[in-house]
Amino acid sequence: MAARRSNKRAQSETTPTGGFGNTSADLIVAIGASGANSQPVERFLSDLTLDQDMAVVLIFQHREALDEERFRQVLTEQQRELCLVTDGVPLESGKIYWSAPNTILTVENGRFQSRMAEEAPSERGTIDSFFVSVAHNQDKDVVGIIFSGTGGDGILGFAAVREAGGLTLAEETDNVTAENLAASAHPVALADFVLPVEQMPGRIRLYAQHLKNYRKTAGQDRAADEISGALANIATILRNKTGHDFHGYKAGTFFRRVQRRIQVAQADTIEAYVEVLRTQADEAQNLFNDLLIGVTQFFRDRREFELLEAQVIPKLFEGKTRNDNLRVWVLGCSTGEEAYSVGILLREHMARLDTVPHVQIFASDIDGRALATARVGRYPESITKDVSPERLARWFVKEGNTYCVVKELREMCIFSQHSVVKDAPFSRLDLISCRNLLIYLNADLQDRVIPLFHFALRPGGYLFLGNSENISRHTRLFAPVDRGFRIFQRLETTARVMPDFPFTAVDRRPPDNALPSRPRVIEGNLARQAEIIAERYAPAYVVTDQDFNVLHFSGRTGRYIEPAGGAASLNLLNLVHPDLRLDLRVALTKAADEHQSVQIDGLSMGTNGKRRTVDIVVEPLGDQPDPASGYVVIFKDSAARPEEDGRETSAPSPQGEHMQQLEAELRITRERLQATIEELESTNEELKSSNEEYQSLNEELQSANEELETSKEELQSVNEELTTVNGELAHRVQELGRANSDLKNLLESTQIATIFLDNELRVMNYTPAVAEIFHLVETDIGRPIAHIKARVAYDELQEDARRVARTLGSVDREIADPATGTRYMVRVLPYRSVDNYIGGTVITFTDMTPLTKAQQALRESEERFRAIVTQATIGIAETRDSSLTYVNDRFCAIAGRGSEALMGKPLRDIIHPEDADRNAALLERLYATGEPFVADTRYARPDGSVVWALTSVSPIRDAGGHIAGGSVICIDISDRKQAEEALRESERHTKMLLAELQHRVRNTLAVVRSITRRTAATSETVEDYAMHLEGRIEAFARAQAMATRAPDSGVDLEEFVREELLYLAVRDEEKAHIDGPPVRLRARTADSIGLAIHELATNALKYGALSGDTGHIDVAWRIEGADGDRRLRLEWRESAVSIAGMAPRRRGFGSELIERTLRYELDAQTELQFTPGGIHCVIEIPLNEQNAAMDVTPRQEQSGREGNDDERNQRRQT
Repeated sequence: MAARRSNKRAQSETTPTGGFGNTSADLIVAIGASGANSQPVERFLSDLTLDQDMAVVLIFQHREALDEERFRQVLTEQQRELCLVTDGVPLESGKIYWSAPNTILTVENGRFQSRMAEEAPSERGTIDSFFVSVAHNQDKDVVGIIFSGTGGDGILGFAAVREAGGLTLAEETDNVTAENLAASAHPVALADFVLPVEQMPGRIRLYAQHLKNYRKTAGQDRAADEISGALANIATILRNKTGHDFHGYKAGTFFRRVQRRIQVAQADTIEAYVEVLRTQADEAQNLFNDLLIGVTQFFRDRREFELLEAQVIPKLFEGKTRNDNLRVWVLGCSTGEEAYSVGILLREHMARLDTVPHVQIFASDIDGRALATARVGRYPESITKDVSPERLARWFVKEGNTYCVVKELREMCIFSQHSVVKDAPFSRLDLISCRNLLIYLNADLQDRVIPLFHFALRPGGYLFLGNSENISRHTRLFAPVDRGFRIFQRLETTARVMPDFPFTAVDRRPPDNALPSRPRVIEGNLARQAEIIAERYAPAYVVTDQDFNVLHFSGRTGRYIEPAGGAASLNLLNLVHPDLRLDLRVALTKAADEHQSVQIDGLSMGTNGKRRTVDIVVEPLGDQPDPASGYVVIFKDSAARPEEDGRETSAPSPQGEHMQQLEAELRITRERLQATIEELESTNEELKSSNEEYQSLNEELQSANEELETSKEELQSVNEELTTVNGELAHRVQELGRANSDLKNLLESTQIATIFLDNELRVMNYTPAVAEIFHLVETDIGRPIAHIKARVAYDELQEDARRVARTLGSVDREIADPATGTRYMVRVLPYRSVDNYIGGTVITFTDMTPLTKAQQALRESEERFRAIVTQATIGIAETRDSSLTYVNDRFCAIAGRGSEALMGKPLRDIIHPEDADRNAALLERLYATGEPFVADTRYARPDGSVVWALTSVSPIRDAGGHIAGGSVICIDISDRKQAEEALRESERHTKMLLAELQHRVRNTLAVVRSITRRTAATSETVEDYAMHLEGRIEAFARAQAMATRAPDSGVDLEEFVREELLYLAVRDEEKAHIDGPPVRLRARTADSIGLAIHELATNALKYGALSGDTGHIDVAWRIEGADGDRRLRLEWRESAVSIAGMAPRRRGFGSELIERTLRYELDAQTELQFTPGGIHCVIEIPLNEQNAAMDVTPRQEQSGREGNDDERNQRRQT
């Protein structure tokens, strides 16, 4: 990655908009967290030292759920400043960024890109979007952190950060288990370190410091060169430790993975990392896991899968019958999403067909951890953004926070650990899906894998590649169905392409110890035949191969050998003496054609100026005509010829001898020429025929060879499939063994006696508890149950078992042990296999003795409880759905109804209407929250009466803990309520009296103060002042005394006037006449009227009608006006007196009281006249509440008058 970064930095220097040129941050810390829980982020930031070359970006999943006010307050306390990201904001160092709610944040060219989220919250992939963008568009180092609670969001982001060479950290929590670490469907599986939050800042500091030191020490370019040079060695170490060969892995990707591991392992040099790789067992596995980053998802590249569904899937089923197979191979399946996606498409198309073939999906990968996840088929909730709701409902089962693939889809897929580089391929395939696997292989390995796919596919089969992969160098093998979406169809070839595997990296350099090629060494049996033939003839011979190259020389061949000039060669025709060369060629050719011995005699050969005669014999090797066997060529000198016809030889003349020699040579030449001509003609014909035959034979041999190779490859593929099936069977056997172990432990631990019988009523198995019922031992398995003696009386056992096996029903029976009295509940059920085959019966014996005793105790307890409840002095009832389902006698008495009338009646119907709504709301809250309540409630009886009861209602829960009803307890509190009401009335009356008393005291004091002040103002001497003051206060006291006798009914006006006159010794009908209707005055009104009467009477006694013997007073009153405007008219008239009819010189207390005070206080109208016969005074006051005047009915007046007669007479006497 260092080389990649240096290139990007160089580009950013020339292109202002490239890379992260606008920021000086060398390290970007990207944090993904749940908005519902910000505490881990707060703890992390509190311990993090924010360097000037570092930038932090917070990505909250479900940002709208974050308590923003609290989060800001916590960071303010930490003295952290948050920068809200908007579209186009540059990413700068030394800052902490976060996004607005409902936005998707990415980074491009050093600036944030923000858009409103249109997807549902569960489908946004907020964390993945930012992590992928910051990994792909950066030239800086990246640290990705994901805290708990984000679900599957962050898997793609972690993979992208690791792909870019960054560091990944995940929060360690209690629910981080081995399953999380083994399943790449969880972000924790892709984390380099799983740490507590408090340890993360320290790990980041160490990582950043190591990066600085490493680049400062090694330098970018030199470090990159050193890593590139060590890749082959690292691949060898990986192959030795993991068994997987990465020599053919794409160099650039291999380089980045190794460089990332150097940074994570904090190795200072590549040599140090190689040593770590050699010595630490975990590091080889970690690098292997990094090389296998398997990022996948359901229906990845949706448009490609839509094209596959529309154009390819239907063609796969064309011509297929029920007995045919449809085979699919998904390579690099990782955690199984792609395999299940293809399976869903196949299943959905199968649902539309009447006849479907047997479908198998072989899904392979070299990552055993990912395959374990794929086999289980359990995925996080984040798959909802990739799978439609219809397919989620059809092909997945929701289990907690995960989705599990349905069984029928899992059974279609066979997952196998398989390497396309070293393992034989699956064969007779209809579809191969190899998406985003070839991009990790180098070009040479890709060129060898593509023919492998051609071999594995059936004629017309389809190849489905990733959108970054192609087969441009293999157009003769595949034709594009849709080149844009990388779907290809297999083409037929004249010669079937035979793959060669296992694939290994090709080393094109010649080996250092390579030797020059040499002729093939003859087999041992042919050599022995050559020696036998050579011993039969002359000792001078040579052995050649089918091309006449010399393989062996005998000891005396030197005289016949004379190599030709030029390049060195072991070909016999180039080595033999020139005089023998032509004849030897003819002999070798003839021996090769006829596969028989050829001999040529009398050949003349010149040696050292002399000529000698030589015979040549060519003998083919082997019993069958095989051109590859070779030849033996024997040279021998010819013996002297005897004279013809026995004539003596005479010394020939030199001329004659010369003529004979010429004639002999001419004859030989003619023979050679004729033989050569015939040989050439025959050879030409044979060559033509042979050429045709060879061509035909070559084609047949090539076809046969291809068939043999095909058979070999198919056998290897079948073997691979058998290995895969065996692996699956081993897995199933393991599961079966575990199930058997579970069943064994269950049978041994259960306390329920159970016995399994087959259809012949033989014992198949039993639990240890059966030993208490039957005399059974292990050796009794297989014996008929009739042979086993029972400890209980159960003679119907065999009959019950046969009936259940025949009817497939069940039988329940209760039996007893006569010896112990133990009672058992027997249940007989059919024994069903997984294939729904009835294989016998299952008989269970449940000890009912504790239950029977408990039931008896429960019955007794219920009877006691029923008696207590029925006779209880408190009302008890039970409600279900707000209706009464049980009432006791006391509750019936409180409600005033019988139990029959109350049962099923809503509780609201018997409650007083004023309390019904309140009690209904309380009862509704009880059903909703389970919160009990207590309330004073009025119950309305049918007769109209009301009963107060203290009502307590508690929830009744069913077996599942849900509220099913309420328990009602009522206590009659009517007496208490009456006492409380009386007490409240008494308190109210007392308060009123106290208030009235306080009011009257204040008024009294005010009146007394006013009387005192006015008396003082109108008195001339102290004696007058004392006398007048005493009389006026006594008058006022009398009015007060009369008002307090009956404070509620007021003061009787007639009694009040008589009392005042009586005080002055004026008796009714003697000196005064009193007349008027019954009227009772308020205390305030009586005080003022009383003072006015007192002043008038005192004045009459001193100066008016009462001062003489003939004077007389008339006091009368009447009520005038209609309702609403009634007035009391009171008249005081004096007569039979002779006084001056003129007003006094000054206004006294009485005049001021009548003319001013009464008008002000009582809204009265007064008239005071001084006539010759005496004073005439008229007082009119309104009869209303505001002015404190009150009318009294005649009945009340009569009652009040009669009640006070005795008291009045007593006072008169006094």
